Amino acid sequence: MSLTPFRPLAPRPLLICIAAFVCLSGSADLFSTVCFAQTDAQDGGQGDSRPSMPATDDEKPRPQGTSVTIAPSIVQRASGNRWTPLSVVGVNRTDEEKTETVSVYIDGDPEVQFSSKFWLPTKSRRKTWLPVLIPPQQDPERVNIPLTTMSLEEGPDGESLRPDWTDSAIVERSLLLTEMEINTGVISDAAEIDFTGRQVDRLQALMSFINVGRSTAIQQSMELPNIAFAANLLPDTHGGLDQLDQIVIAGNSLSNDTAGVGTIRRWLRRGGRLWIMLDRTDSGIVRELLGDDAVYDIADATQLNQFKLETSDVVYSSNFTSESWESERPVDFVRVFTESDDISCQIDGWPAAFWQPVGDGEVLFTTLGIEGWMLPEGRASIGLGQISRRLFEPRAKPIDSVTAMVPVVNDQIGYQVPSRGIAALLMVSNTILIALGGLWWMRQQRLERLALLVPVVAIISSAAMLWIGKMNSGSIPTTIASAQLVVLNDATNEADIQSTFAVYCQEEIPIELSSAPNTFVQPLDWSGNRTKRAQWLDNGSSRWIQPDQPPGTVENWFSDSTAFVQSTENGSDSASLVHPLVGTFDEAGFLGSFPNSATATIEDPFLASFPAANTAATSSVNDDRIEVRIRAEDSLTDGQFVSATLMDDTQSKRQEVLRELFADAEQSFLANGTQLLYWTDPTDIGLGISESFIRTGTALVSVPVKIVPPQSGARIRIPSTFIEIDSFAKYRGISALFNPRSGKWLTDVTKSTETDLLFRFPTAIGQVDLERVNVTLRISAPERLVTIKAIHGDQSTTVFEENSPTGTVRFTIDDPSVLETDQHGGLVLTVSVGAPTDPGDDSSIAPSPQQSRRATPGSESPNSQDFPEGLAPIILESDNTNKTWQIDQLTIDAEGVVR
Repeated sequence: MSLTPFRPLAPRPLLICIAAFVCLSGSADLFSTVCFAQTDAQDGGQGDSRPSMPATDDEKPRPQGTSVTIAPSIVQRASGNRWTPLSVVGVNRTDEEKTETVSVYIDGDPEVQFSSKFWLPTKSRRKTWLPVLIPPQQDPERVNIPLTTMSLEEGPDGESLRPDWTDSAIVERSLLLTEMEINTGVISDAAEIDFTGRQVDRLQALMSFINVGRSTAIQQSMELPNIAFAANLLPDTHGGLDQLDQIVIAGNSLSNDTAGVGTIRRWLRRGGRLWIMLDRTDSGIVRELLGDDAVYDIADATQLNQFKLETSDVVYSSNFTSESWESERPVDFVRVFTESDDISCQIDGWPAAFWQPVGDGEVLFTTLGIEGWMLPEGRASIGLGQISRRLFEPRAKPIDSVTAMVPVVNDQIGYQVPSRGIAALLMVSNTILIALGGLWWMRQQRLERLALLVPVVAIISSAAMLWIGKMNSGSIPTTIASAQLVVLNDATNEADIQSTFAVYCQEEIPIELSSAPNTFVQPLDWSGNRTKRAQWLDNGSSRWIQPDQPPGTVENWFSDSTAFVQSTENGSDSASLVHPLVGTFDEAGFLGSFPNSATATIEDPFLASFPAANTAATSSVNDDRIEVRIRAEDSLTDGQFVSATLMDDTQSKRQEVLRELFADAEQSFLANGTQLLYWTDPTDIGLGISESFIRTGTALVSVPVKIVPPQSGARIRIPSTFIEIDSFAKYRGISALFNPRSGKWLTDVTKSTETDLLFRFPTAIGQVDLERVNVTLRISAPERLVTIKAIHGDQSTTVFEENSPTGTVRFTIDDPSVLETDQHGGLVLTVSVGAPTDPGDDSSIAPSPQQSRRATPGSESPNSQDFPEGLAPIILESDNTNKTWQIDQLTIDAEGVVR
């Protein structure tokens, strides 16, 4: 072991250490998009960058009483139609407790205000957060937007402006606008006093590395430099990280910020992209952040001096491009086992970069140190370029249920239809009156008077019904209607709740709208001629201060909140339904259950696993639980979500909502595995409103499906929704005819083609010996021969052949010898559509459907002797033609025996 003699710090390291202490002592995090445009944000200045002469001691104002400073915070920038948090710092220099109220508005529009009301103890300084919504911007070149701050006080005559110790009650400043920027946040290790400068060097190397990745992915120039955001903790407030597109976690500063972990988790599920460097971040932090979505286990950690980094092809994921790396200074490498099947890079079979979807966002895990991603000449490796192009994109827009739900809530506002009980009571009263009258007059032997009694009673009943109907239709009660989208995140035992509201006032009254902590209700339309002020209180709750709502009007509001899900054992009613559906397969399909939920309601349930076809479900009560049955024969067509042939108005509206949601399903939670969706009663999110309002509502709930492995030897049937369809590219590449991400087929095709498809079965089942596969094909291919082959081993066997198939075609493959799944990890089928046939040439006409709907088991296609070697090309040669064909849907369900 060699010893290095001690020597005094050189001037340069000393300066480095002082700079590190000054810059980092109040900051646990750095952000990679940086600006110095508003350095006055840290000291509460008014944004005036003009030089000024220093004041003498006599001229300097001396602070008295209390003061409140509002300044930009976190990324210190804003973009249109996004929230950004402001830091609010209050100082009380008096011997009395104070309650301070400040309000701000953006871009000179006082009609929309954001306010904070907080308590200041004696001789104290407090800091809180105030989120503000930046209005949409029409000019992308605009670089700043005005911010106006008002200090308020309440008196006997209402609110009034309160001057501070500088005799100013209104302060003007500006916020930096970054409409064209991609903002990337970096969370590293907590700041320490560093006399060696190593921490500064380590942070600088990290920032340089991230900038290389950003430059590789982003074509336009990112002009803003870096800035340390001055906060020890991330803001636990509404939209606190809304301005960020990506966050890189490369350290352990989150270990002391539980609220910040929750803030990042909510941001991630709402479309954020997160990069976690496992070589720099402790697994405990990752587990706390992601829960069961941390899909890896660490085998060990090592260092490498040389290796080959293999990067998977974007199109052919089974193909890898290899590049060598070698250095005398070793690089850290964490070897992990992962359940993810989305691996971008690997070293000797160990994943170096892999992805995991979480809600509407996704997480990138890397296990290789930053030096290993760079080539010796300082260029980015192929692997870094590939993951950077996927990561450094504008933040994905989270799925929006609010717009789809507006018609649902608005239709709940209306007059009340008289109940059947009232009609039944009138009918019973009629019968009793006529019976009593008949008995009375029968004893008096004057039954002829019944001829007068019957019409009189009928007229009275009719008048009563008309009066009741008029009273109900003529007055719409003061109502708040709600519709929710509730998405369970089982990995962290949380539910994300998007709520849409319609508020109707019969007369002009204060609505007194308020929200519990972690929930913020906001108007769908911020415009209008009434001043609106959202005010946040000390406990995290919020309320709206605004004039009374005009009578006879409907206003729409919405909220986006997160709630922890209570345990199943303590659950009751609809809350017990917000848990995974747990079940297994049997001969009929899938049977699952919700425990402790017998009194809950569940309507129009269906199984979804985008882009697979949906399957209708049925529910029934069994003891203290609701059981859900999913049968293979109840598969739904594309765009269908309700199994009923004749739908009522409610079901029709629900189907329209679901069609809008599934239109953007590819980049949402709907693509994250098999889920059960159903309609039930709304969840309480802590919304407060005047007691004069009648509440009504509904909720669409999505919960994951957990499969319990069936016993060995059990006969099962697997519905089509559980079967994943992917392009098969082992032999001849991928056909562009079918898109496995969206589940869509090309339309209006004119060429003849062959497409290879791989049907994967749930891994939770284990190995299954298939005995029967039921195929459903929706196609329109006039004057063309359509052939489907099953690939087993080194052979292909024709299992279906028909000329000019149109509409829905169903057939069965029941020869177990062709249903081989072990070699390719699933069942491989080849769909072949031939060239147009000539109706006048008998030789070109294929056998009739009755003759060829089902091919003889074991018969081979004409070119099967060349399969898999010498396969025909995916696009076959054909004469030019304008005769089009297309496949709308191809699904299978399978029957077999568990090994």
